[in-house]
Amino acid sequence: MNDNNLHSNNKRDARVLDLYEKVLEIEQRLIPTGLHIFGLKNTSTEITELLTMVVAFQRPELDLPALTDLIAEGLDLPSYSELLKKSNNSEQHLIGREKVESLARKAVGRIVEGNVHSQVALWINQQAGVSIDLALKIFSFLDKIQQQLKSNEEIDSFLRALRGEYVPPGPGGDVLQNPSILPTGRNTHAINPYAIPSSLAVRNAEPLVSALLDRYHSDLKKIPESIAMVLWGIDNIKQEGQAVAQVLWLLGVKPIRDGLNRVADISVIPLEDLGRPRIDVVMTVSGIFRDLFGSTMDLLDRSVKRVAALDEPHHMNFVCKHVEEKIKKTGCSFEEAATRVFSNAAGNYGTNVNFMVLQSQWEDARELGDLFVRRKSFAYGRDSNGITMEGRQAEDLLDDALSRVEVTYQSIDSTEVGISDVDHYFEYLGGVTKAVEKRAGKQPKIYLSDSLTPNSKIRTLQETLQLESRTKVLNPKWYEGQLRHGFSGVAEIEHQLTNTFGWSATANAVDDWIYDEVVETFVLDGEMLNRLKSLNPSSVHTLVGRLLEASGRGFWSTKPEILNKLKEVFSSLEDALEGVSS
Repeated sequence: MNDNNLHSNNKRDARVLDLYEKVLEIEQRLIPTGLHIFGLKNTSTEITELLTMVVAFQRPELDLPALTDLIAEGLDLPSYSELLKKSNNSEQHLIGREKVESLARKAVGRIVEGNVHSQVALWINQQAGVSIDLALKIFSFLDKIQQQLKSNEEIDSFLRALRGEYVPPGPGGDVLQNPSILPTGRNTHAINPYAIPSSLAVRNAEPLVSALLDRYHSDLKKIPESIAMVLWGIDNIKQEGQAVAQVLWLLGVKPIRDGLNRVADISVIPLEDLGRPRIDVVMTVSGIFRDLFGSTMDLLDRSVKRVAALDEPHHMNFVCKHVEEKIKKTGCSFEEAATRVFSNAAGNYGTNVNFMVLQSQWEDARELGDLFVRRKSFAYGRDSNGITMEGRQAEDLLDDALSRVEVTYQSIDSTEVGISDVDHYFEYLGGVTKAVEKRAGKQPKIYLSDSLTPNSKIRTLQETLQLESRTKVLNPKWYEGQLRHGFSGVAEIEHQLTNTFGWSATANAVDDWIYDEVVETFVLDGEMLNRLKSLNPSSVHTLVGRLLEASGRGFWSTKPEILNKLKEVFSSLEDALEGVSS
């Protein structure tokens, strides 16, 4: 075989492995298969799928290793995290990964079926050399979660609340990250804001930051000088401040805790230990975050200004570089030049970008970015006199900070709510991206982190939309699950498309094939269209209208006959809704 043929075969094999990896990713993605039904208990199949993901995470706070790590070690394979990272370009790693996952799934299935723990522990010991004692410890943990998943106190708790009785509290969050949210039916409470970010959040944030910088370097062969990051209050409640911890890692600082575990200050990580430049971070903060985490807002402001004041070379400290450039150019104060924490004016919430998009109240997409800046350009921190700025309007400071941004970034915190499930993702991340595009003169790279599996991934916005479209709106398992709910299910399908359209409006990130497949699945299929129309004609009207808008605004290229069909369906739905008989 000559070198050309060998190269061609290797390239083909690599492509096949990469495609297979993507198929596995879609297959193993946890998705809701219907709307939440109040008071309904989980099925055994749902519990098995969920617990299979749970055992893939280490639980340092409980001194519990991941079952997948133990299986990989017992089989004398590389660590499970390494198998995950390399399975897309190594057949050997892929085979090892599948074996580990298969054994973990079978062990969990036996526990859910009610097999005696000692027998399952003996079985996994014989199959993969897993310590029986460790296996029993993990199975005991799983059994507790399983019992909580099988119980449901939502209706009883709701009735107690109506009677004015006490409802026990419990934390909010995602069960994969924090199983202590179970059982459901409790009053959710937040966290101690003074303890944010938690030690666990700091530990989990470091590999995410490394993965983000590695991904950008892989894509553009350099490191970004400035990143615009979205911080939400609910996300930081669920993950104990993991997004805050990522900001600190990007800046190259660590929290210092007092005797009560409160974050009292930060310490600067020396450059020789950090091993990379300090990244300038512009933070756009939700109104809920502002209200709940006032002390954290102050911590973030102090961290930026501490880093900006360091005597370090500019090529290793981009915060210092940019602050000094602004002072030299404008003569402003150090505090103004180093302002990086922005939110709404006190008492205001949201960007309103979502409303402008959903109501089609815009002509030029740059209007969306301008609206974002008007709503979020209120500075928080301390001025040159050490006096707290409680939302001082500073549009010029935000404009200047965004003009240097090369990356816009946000974390996904839950398997249940993705970037096409709600409009707030495109409202914030899409809005800041559009604002940067105008002020920096080009669209930044847009990334999302996904820590919903042990192998935390950084994906581009386009990759994330492709994954969500394949696993949700275009997935029969998902949309048939929604359609079981009739009127509300059709509305949910329409919301998915509308929120996907929001990413076209703010980032032009939706591939033509996504719109093509939506049309093929829900409009051109006559039987499906009739089902939708019979259940919720208003949502179908909105869905078809949004497709026509996507074409009209240049976000989607399709055949004239497809557009004609859409116009025909839209017109007939409009007549039906207005009571006009054909």
